[in-house]
Amino acid sequence: MTRWQPRPWLAIAVTLAACSDPELERLTDIKAAMCACKTASCAEQALSRVPNPSKSTPRTQEVSRAMIDCLAKLEDAERPSTDPDAEEPTAEPPPVAPPPTAPSPGGGKP
Repeated sequence: MTRWQPRPWLAIAVTLAACSDPELERLTDIKAAMCACKTASCAEQALSRVPNPSKSTPRTQEVSRAMIDCLAKLEDAERPSTDPDAEEPTAEPPPVAPPPTAPSPGGGKP
């Protein structure tokens, strides 16, 4: 009589199915969208897609921290500096018009 042995692929499939978390996947997608944003308002719009209330697990907490870090970086970049000695990024100054030419003292006659 042969003894029943569990199949290794079956154990892996069951483990992966148990670890699959649709909410974690959704948070990961939202985090990717937030971190791809160029402005804080874009990131805030992506953040508004987070389901409320959401289940808190160590994995979702890690993703949430990364989301907040992305938002904080964008907000810091948009916040004006309070350092009076900091150079402000400015556009190239407008060109200065050449001074008007005055007529020569002799009226232009030799």
